[in-house]
Amino acid sequence: MQIRKASEEDIPAIIQLLKESLGESMIPKSENLWRWKHIHNPFGESPVLLAEEDQKLIGVRAFLRWDFIHSGKTYKACRAVDTATHPDYQGKGIFKTLTTQLIQEIHEQGIDFIYNTPNKQSTPGYLKMGWEKWGQLPLKLHFHLNSGKNTHPLDPLPWKDIEGLVSQIEDRDEVSDGTALKKGYLKWRYLDCPLFPYYYLSDFESYLLFYRIKEGKLGREIRICDFFKTRDLNPKEIEDLKAQLSEAQNLSGARFTSFSGLSFAKQKEINLGPIPILKAGPLVTLRQVNPDLNPFEISWNWSLGDLELF
Repeated sequence: MQIRKASEEDIPAIIQLLKESLGESMIPKSENLWRWKHIHNPFGESPVLLAEEDQKLIGVRAFLRWDFIHSGKTYKACRAVDTATHPDYQGKGIFKTLTTQLIQEIHEQGIDFIYNTPNKQSTPGYLKMGWEKWGQLPLKLHFHLNSGKNTHPLDPLPWKDIEGLVSQIEDRDEVSDGTALKKGYLKWRYLDCPLFPYYYLSDFESYLLFYRIKEGKLGREIRICDFFKTRDLNPKEIEDLKAQLSEAQNLSGARFTSFSGLSFAKQKEINLGPIPILKAGPLVTLRQVNPDLNPFEISWNWSLGDLELF
């Protein structure tokens, strides 16, 4: 078995392997999605390793680059995402071999830690390779028990209407804890994503809220992915935001709204009812890469937009 770095020329074969190994599942595999995620990411191209035997692709392992800010300092991270082993070669340790070697490579590149949100089936394997459970993401949930049809507009509002506000948010000298808002990040994340449409609420001057409509086990959901402000909102602006969110909830027919409990604790402008913050979100696991940084000692401010699967 040979292990080597992937190149753009390998993308068609990678997509074919992902389909053979995993099927389409909830997230359809495509070259467009792979390029958006692993090539055009504003935090940099993903480190990807391939396993081959007799010139046949039998394994792939990819980490998605991400930068976080905490207390004014930037931390380099990777998210453990796409991985697959050809069905004829499963059970031979290919996943572990690729993952272990890729961890060594990103350590040499100065990555501080790895994070991901594994499912119940994959969690034990990650724990055996040094990942540790951070815990479930706290969620603020607001149940409004709508049962109507989704009459929400299919197309998001024009991006050009918020380009000035997006630039202002990404160019701010005062940075908040959370994802490092590199130039072009918000467009990449919420306009260019090929998987689902994201919508926004805004007064085009002081606040910008991104959300999407998601079908799930509990019913239709308004998922607030990120909320940004250029300053503290006055009472009139808060009422305007409340009215826009209420309209979106009604049009969508969603049964509930969700928002990261880590973000909600610092963003009181969004009123989501009396239910306390619950540890009801995805399980987050972390793996130390930089021996001088323990990621469990940092109070992360993850949004749902940071941890969504795509």
